Amino acid sequence: MIHRIGKKKYKCFAFDLESHNDSESIALKQTSMWLGCFLDENSRIDDPCSYLYSIDELLDRLEKESTPIRHHNEKIPIKNVAVWIYNFSFEWSFILPVLIQKGFKFKEKIDVDDEYVYNSVSTKTCSSVWCAQIKFHKKSGIVNFRDLAKIFGGGLGKVAKAFNLPTQKGEIDYTLNRLHNHVITQEEKEYCFNDTRIIIDILLAMVQRNDKEFFNAVSMATYSMKKMIKTGWPRSTKPFKEFRKIYPELSQEETDFLRKGVGGGITYAPSRWQFKDIKQSLLHIDAHQMHPSQAYYKLFPYGQGEYFEGKPPMAKICACRIRISYDDVRLHSVISLIGQDFTQDHELIVWDFEIPTMKKVYVNLQIEYIDGYAYNMRPLPWRKYYALNYDERLKARKNGDDFNVLYYKLLNNSSYGKLLEKPHTQVYANIINDDGVIDSQVIDKPMDEIEISAKYTYIPVGSCIPAYSRVMLIETALKFGWEKICYFDTDSIFVLHDKETQRIWETEINKMDYLGGWALEEIITRAQFTAPKRYKTESNGITTIKAGGINFNKYKEEKVDDLLTKEARIVSEEEREEMIDKYQIPYDEINIVSSKFKVQRAFRCKGGTIIVFQEKEMNVQKKYQGIYQKNIGNGS
Repeated sequence: MIHRIGKKKYKCFAFDLESHNDSESIALKQTSMWLGCFLDENSRIDDPCSYLYSIDELLDRLEKESTPIRHHNEKIPIKNVAVWIYNFSFEWSFILPVLIQKGFKFKEKIDVDDEYVYNSVSTKTCSSVWCAQIKFHKKSGIVNFRDLAKIFGGGLGKVAKAFNLPTQKGEIDYTLNRLHNHVITQEEKEYCFNDTRIIIDILLAMVQRNDKEFFNAVSMATYSMKKMIKTGWPRSTKPFKEFRKIYPELSQEETDFLRKGVGGGITYAPSRWQFKDIKQSLLHIDAHQMHPSQAYYKLFPYGQGEYFEGKPPMAKICACRIRISYDDVRLHSVISLIGQDFTQDHELIVWDFEIPTMKKVYVNLQIEYIDGYAYNMRPLPWRKYYALNYDERLKARKNGDDFNVLYYKLLNNSSYGKLLEKPHTQVYANIINDDGVIDSQVIDKPMDEIEISAKYTYIPVGSCIPAYSRVMLIETALKFGWEKICYFDTDSIFVLHDKETQRIWETEINKMDYLGGWALEEIITRAQFTAPKRYKTESNGITTIKAGGINFNKYKEEKVDDLLTKEARIVSEEEREEMIDKYQIPYDEINIVSSKFKVQRAFRCKGGTIIVFQEKEMNVQKKYQGIYQKNIGNGS
């Protein structure tokens, strides 16, 4: 498969590896690769060339592919190589130690005459690695690693299903000790091949769509932003230039001011319901794509802001620094105030359109206007981008096209984050530290290279979108009655279900299946909300548990294995996996207030990464102790 990235042609491949993850490797804190697949669209499952057995073999293959020999009368061969990997940070932790051992050096910008160099775009600890480049010789091309998970997240199996690709049943035993004279089985090879082949099939699907932006982007945010701007200026050959005419880079002073007012979605349980075991019916309603809806319907700032002191001017949209005091809280509409039941002389920065909602939820609210920035306002030039994507998603859902349902949802939901991106003032030069573990040396950029904003940054719009969403969430909740709201989750409301709230749902809430509309997710019969992103509900006898960072698969595995042991049953691995998938955790079996669970964690070690199970403890955070004692401590 050959495709352009930028202006250059690349040969496209996929790679995946299996590594030592047994108890001996964990004890030694050392691992390595024992099997890998390096494929293009023509690779076959029975071809020995599809398989590699060490990182050295991978690098030899990449060196060969990126340094082709041109024979007489042949066209100039393509020497640039692109390798897609799912969750690249894992594989990079295995590749980098061998690169450094072979004498490769970090170089931020690789030039045509460089040799034995590499660079990457990553976090300091390499917990996320978006991409990396290596170059072997002066005459070699660039080897470009890309992380497919940064565009299509959620797990390779989920993405494969969305693409209508076959997924594997069962797994190979990752904990088996293969360190000593292990003979790799055909089953293990086929498992690795099939996982890697999914990546190739996804790339082929994107080639078929003739989607150039996909191959140029390193994340869904970048990918969506490029498409969004082209929608805003469809006739322009330089849409980014047009974007910057209307949404210019702002001064450092204005930027710093606006950043203090940036917030996300509201996710919290009002204190009157937090921790309580709610044994009555609740409505769970969801907004259809909350952030894209605001971007489609509302007016937004543009241009440079005009500084003002005191109250904001009329007929403008204003970011205001205010000093507030209040005596009590009905619902929180400002994230930074969550947990403060009263306050005095508290400074914060909000948009002026948030203030009317604040007056409804903060009791005896007093506001002193200090200063701010005022902007002219207009609809977003690319607003129809959100409607077009939503229309396509509706068509896909009607046609049973799971890929496009996922694809257009990701495009809409990823489209605004780049507007808030901070400039990159440091370079993370990935290294192997003294313990043999992947890490980074932090290099500060020269002052003359540091910019105020990243490429697409325009904070006024990026900040307004979630602010509008918060207002929409709270204003919708207030229709039901603030005292009946049990929990918020960004674009969801959990509200007590009675005749009055049912009437409001039926008569006052927009239920159109479109941007700006709401849908009834479920009617819940029992629930408990203990912290942001931590709750459990029961509906139609089925328990749903959300506990940020905790995956209950290990718990379900143990329960199924206990059941099989108790019943003295022997089942195939496929049957066991099916039982685990279908196992329903009883509502009262999981304590989401205070308990311990085994969760998967990536453990960096010499040679790469080991996946281990560690205990994660859930408990009552210090800031919630008073609420817990009030709502639960007295047995209520």
